[in-house]
Amino acid sequence: MAESTRCELCELARTTRWFAQVFEPFPFTLLECDSCDVPMAVLGEHRAAVSPQERQVMQLALEWVAKTHDLGELFFDDRMKQIPDHYHLHARVRPKWWPR
Repeated sequence: MAESTRCELCELARTTRWFAQVFEPFPFTLLECDSCDVPMAVLGEHRAAVSPQERQVMQLALEWVAKTHDLGELFFDDRMKQIPDHYHLHARVRPKWWPR
């Protein structure tokens, strides 16, 4: 990629903890977000959207990370504010005060 079109998520430097790399049924990586310190799944290819089935697979993988690391109840956030053109999904801990 040219410098002006460089994508931080395509390069995916190991600056935080990585939990797993998944290759099937499609490639994505589970790691800790360097901006907000929560687990996130980063799609293995550069595109802004995923199918509902792909999102579900990524969400299940993040639930595994949360259970393994005893993070508690989660909600999933795919509002991609800083990098809007490369799909990624955050697993955020649900605050105790948040209504069910």
